[in-house]
Amino acid sequence: MIEISKSKQNDNLDHLVTSLKNNDEKAFEIIYKQFYSRLFFFALEFIPFQDLVENIVQDTFLSLWNKRKELKNNTNINAYLFTITKNNCLYRLRDKKYSQKIIKTKSSISDLEIQLNIKTLEAADTNNLVFSELEELIERTINSLPPRCKEVFVLSRYKDLKNREIAEQLEISEKVVEKHISKALKTLRINLKDYLPLVLYLFK
Repeated sequence: MIEISKSKQNDNLDHLVTSLKNNDEKAFEIIYKQFYSRLFFFALEFIPFQDLVENIVQDTFLSLWNKRKELKNNTNINAYLFTITKNNCLYRLRDKKYSQKIIKTKSSISDLEIQLNIKTLEAADTNNLVFSELEELIERTINSLPPRCKEVFVLSRYKDLKNREIAEQLEISEKVVEKHISKALKTLRINLKDYLPLVLYLFK
């Protein structure tokens, strides 16, 4: 049976942080691959322009690499990266020239919506304690799913397998895979509603 273990995940992340501090480019690459999509979808909720969001996320990882020596061994890399991305988004949204560029590029977004996005971002708590609570709740929620539903979701969101690959591996249909993922996402939306938008990447 697949178990999501926060302690095991944290040990792996702690090891990556330690390696990153020692200039390990491979550790940086692993962190990049593991967190890029999470940060991308988080930022995209507030700045609906993919090119700009890609630049924001790239800036986040550039900052991580440049400041790697300043990281503490117990740094919560989740909180660290989301805080940088949050601040990068706020910096751009507060910049009048930048926000006007967003409005001109995306006619569907108004200045009022940008101001609302700024307020939502300002209220988003990305400190270590919040992420520790969030990680525990995600772990409990996923481990509470029916065995096959959990197995499918883990393969999809944590192993990055496509629905077709999951179906082939578990010898079930793609429709059944989609059904399990939908059920898992519905459960997570209910249980994690107080932590939005920090977990929006799970719902993509």
